[in-house]
Amino acid sequence: MILTALAAAALMQWTGAHTEEYRGPGNFCGGGYRVHLARGDRALVLPQDTGGQAVRLLLAEREVNVRSGTRPQPGPVVLRYGGSSVIQQRDDGGVSYVVADETPFGLGIASPAFRGFKADRWFFNQANFSADADQGVQCLAAFSY
Repeated sequence: MILTALAAAALMQWTGAHTEEYRGPGNFCGGGYRVHLARGDRALVLPQDTGGQAVRLLLAEREVNVRSGTRPQPGPVVLRYGGSSVIQQRDDGGVSYVVADETPFGLGIASPAFRGFKADRWFFNQANFSADADQGVQCLAAFSY
């Protein structure tokens, strides 16, 4: 009975939702974008309720959350990457960003540390959201748990 329970738990760990961790220094490649992680920085890839994935970046003790499947709202375009635009948005009194292209969904980027694009250069200087950002660079390997 105990062996059956252990086997079932092990199977769920391998087939169920799990978190992957990437530790700096190096490049975290997030499927079309990359973020440079310094020593001590981490990226945690977390399962989302919607079936996609979310990434929690821990950069110099600041948390940034990247979530797929976000619908862009009207706002100023603060940065362009080829066919993609970074749109600054205000929500609940805070600042967030959406990286969007011609599709109706984009990447939502939020952080309690965001204050506005000029003040948020600390993040955008490390991130590259161009379509080929993860091509031709060495990307970090994941720790899975």
